[in-house]
Amino acid sequence: MDDSVLEKKIKETLAKKSEDVHADGLAAWRIRTRVNQRIKEETGMKKNRSWKRIVVVTAAICILGTMSAMALGKVKYTSSHSSHNEEVTDFASAKSMQNGYDASVKVIEGFSNGYTFKRAVPAYEQGHDEGHNVVENYTAMHFTYGKEGCKDVSLSATRISSGVAKNPDQILTLADGTELRFTRTLNKFLPPEYEGSYELTEEEKKLEEAGKLNVAYGSSEIETITSEAVTWQQDGISYCLFMMSDEMSGDELLQMAKELSEVK
Repeated sequence: MDDSVLEKKIKETLAKKSEDVHADGLAAWRIRTRVNQRIKEETGMKKNRSWKRIVVVTAAICILGTMSAMALGKVKYTSSHSSHNEEVTDFASAKSMQNGYDASVKVIEGFSNGYTFKRAVPAYEQGHDEGHNVVENYTAMHFTYGKEGCKDVSLSATRISSGVAKNPDQILTLADGTELRFTRTLNKFLPPEYEGSYELTEEEKKLEEAGKLNVAYGSSEIETITSEAVTWQQDGISYCLFMMSDEMSGDELLQMAKELSEVK
């Protein structure tokens, strides 16, 4: 399959999936923003025809099952796009851009565990009503943090829709009552020929119902990857710290979220 055709198919599938869960606007936004950004970021992907990498990146950030969101007003679902060409690698510039979009969004240059700012890119979000008409627009910077020898951690924020993990593994309640919710999700990738024939085990069904399992098709082999996220709402803004790995403990990711939430 041609690279451009594959990318188009991935984006169309994601768009359809997000619209099927109209009320889950936050999760839909996460999917579109991260998928579109990562596809652009993997500049060597097309040359190497590394389809598996595209599929893994796509499926691992489809955290629909972990999120519970409510539409605000007439907004039923959201869409978002970003461009790698607008990437910013200087924190001061990224913060200034964020302040220009929404100065209330909290940002941080680094965390006490050694994770520091790597890059940021504007994410242009739109809220749609049931008739697919655009009724709201919102822009915020999407930040990525890195640490030598560790997987990246991403930060996103939005005002259009609100949402937090519905079945968190851990909750850290701050002094002001804000709940930071940590969720670990298993992502299972299967070859495309399994679609329509693969049957979940009883245990997998329970995990899927609880929002602890995502199943995606397109990998060259059966593979599982665990993703982690902390979600919370503060001052009308929904935040999400996300990591496509399970190498960090819930306590550590929650501590990162706590440090960000305490930024003045």
